[in-house]
Amino acid sequence: MKIGWHIPAFLAMLALPAVAADYELRPDSKLQINSVLASVNGEPVSLEDILPATRQQEYQAYAAYSGDRLYEAIRSIRRKAVDDLINRKLVIADYRQQPFAIPNQQIEEELDNVAERMGYRSRSEFIRQARQSGSSIERLRRQVEENMIYQLMLYRRYQIEQNITPREVYEYYQQHRGDFVRPESLELGMILLPADSPELEATATKIGGELKADSGRFAELARLYSAGPGAENGGTLGRIERRRLRPEFAAAMPDLSPGRVYGPVRTAEGIFFLKVIAHFPEEQSDFRKLAPEIRARLEENRREKSRERYFEELRKDAVLRYFFGK
Repeated sequence: MKIGWHIPAFLAMLALPAVAADYELRPDSKLQINSVLASVNGEPVSLEDILPATRQQEYQAYAAYSGDRLYEAIRSIRRKAVDDLINRKLVIADYRQQPFAIPNQQIEEELDNVAERMGYRSRSEFIRQARQSGSSIERLRRQVEENMIYQLMLYRRYQIEQNITPREVYEYYQQHRGDFVRPESLELGMILLPADSPELEATATKIGGELKADSGRFAELARLYSAGPGAENGGTLGRIERRRLRPEFAAAMPDLSPGRVYGPVRTAEGIFFLKVIAHFPEEQSDFRKLAPEIRARLEENRREKSRERYFEELRKDAVLRYFFGK
């Protein structure tokens, strides 16, 4: 069985970017990076532990919501991440009760695979970057081992039934046709100038003029001026369904022309400039193309039910505490 590596688990070892101290703490100004959100059998789960796994979802929530709805969306995202991390800790603790051997060679091979997928040319370069980020090769190896333990424990828990019939696949397709339509979506870039920024209008006029002259400078200007999510990545928020856009953004972008910049868009938060990086029309697929995907979905549904039963059993014997509202 091939063991996959979850990139967020690796990113959790690296230092958080500066934006974390600004945007990502807005839902609750009392929170600090090391704030404890929950504990499992006395072991704390902090905001720092979950932010690497939630950051991209939080960025996308920023494009869909504002005000209290934004804060509630981010709270919900973080709550799920906390529960996922608690489940992971419980599964690993269950393994420690009756451990089985994982060959060290397999751990080393997976560590090399992680380095390659992260774009490093050698193990030494990978180790050097980890040290610069405040980690170590020992910690990375432990994270790889725990990831393998987690997946192996789940695999041992559910042995997938292999008797899914073609009829089951077709009946599922008929009952869930709407699930197999890929909605219209776009890859969105954002520049945010906060309402309390000094010389707000002058800065907005300057950025607007520079973007009008050369929209290709959007990423550069986002890194220089934006206080919004994804600024360090040129303002990119990722792929978002058009129907989930905030009303103000949807109204400002009646057409979605790739490469076009829209704005200034004025809201209570400040002034936005938006860029359509890519546009993806609604897409439909026929049953013949979808059959393998549907079979995989049915198998995943069975795995999910097995996982949930396992997590429930582990939680019955655990001491869990949450330090934020549901």
